[in-house]
Amino acid sequence: MQIGIFETIHFEAAYPVIKLFDNGRNKITIFTYECSFRQFQHLFKDGMSNYNWIVKEPSESKLRFIRRMYTHSSKTNFDILYLNTISDNHIVYALMILLLRKARIILTLHDINNHFSFKSGSGFRGLVRYAGKRALLMIVNEFNVIASTMVQYLKDRLPQHKKIHNVPGNVYEENERPAAYREVKNYLRIAIPGTIDNRRRNYDLAFDVLDEINQKDLPISIVLLGGISEYGKVIFEKCRQYISKTSNLTFFQTDTVEQPIYDHELNDSHFIWIPSVVDAILSDGIRETYGLSISSGTLFDAIKHAKPFIVPQQLSIPAELESSCFRYELKEEIVPFLEAFLIRPEKYSALAENAIQNSKYYTIESIRKNNPALFS
Repeated sequence: MQIGIFETIHFEAAYPVIKLFDNGRNKITIFTYECSFRQFQHLFKDGMSNYNWIVKEPSESKLRFIRRMYTHSSKTNFDILYLNTISDNHIVYALMILLLRKARIILTLHDINNHFSFKSGSGFRGLVRYAGKRALLMIVNEFNVIASTMVQYLKDRLPQHKKIHNVPGNVYEENERPAAYREVKNYLRIAIPGTIDNRRRNYDLAFDVLDEINQKDLPISIVLLGGISEYGKVIFEKCRQYISKTSNLTFFQTDTVEQPIYDHELNDSHFIWIPSVVDAILSDGIRETYGLSISSGTLFDAIKHAKPFIVPQQLSIPAELESSCFRYELKEEIVPFLEAFLIRPEKYSALAENAIQNSKYYTIESIRKNNPALFS
């Protein structure tokens, strides 16, 4: 089959889509932006030549790129065009889909509520965005969500004839990432992945935990593993002040963290911590609920790297991951949980083994088996 995959910013969520369609028979074309193309180069390495890449030029407008994608798609006659992220020009994409009558269109919804709700006061541009998103909901007949906990939530909001797929936000590749774990040897390292954005993650909680770690003089460090966004500048300044006093915090003073560094830091960590702001107000003032209407990509970092992880009690996660996570209701529960592994390092081995076994639900073979309508 001829497969087209479009991705602008969520390159890490597009990676499993590409791998899943790459069965040795499909011919795959990927439309993407330069920043994501660079990260794909890190992820695929020598395998880049297996695919046809169409990359937006730095001087090329988004509208011209969409036109180029439409022209190429019309000539190629894709069997499937998989739109993994549409973050702007929604009406233009809706028009493109209408014109591509023969292609089977799959659209990933990353923020469900934002496609169904409009908040007055978001201005004319917000109204245009909402109109475009509603047009996509009407025109597209097949959707994807990256977390299984989002499936029913979307199903309750769409007409019954619309199909919903669940292609996870990452895959576990045991050959690439052998089933092994870092032993606890007198210290613990905690990673909080994701772009620094205080709308999505509670970094004040992370600093409170760091303060308690320092008060108890525990050998535990935290790495904020993400670039600085416009919503993270306050956190960035707080990090700069914090490291002038202590050495158990690492952060990156860049817009993005290159994939090799990102993967190295996660491999080097014992736990992934996801301090989600569960009810978060994001685009156009619309409230999204993590685990239901939106999913954190950091959950799939835990899957990809087979790591135990830490989440708030109220965050919905797939049932198969429960045995490798720790849930907290109060911030006072976090440090005692971590401290127990310093006292008894062997306890970490059992939890880490659970993480490895749970990640095996997300192998390429398992996901293909669970999505026969897409990958058979």
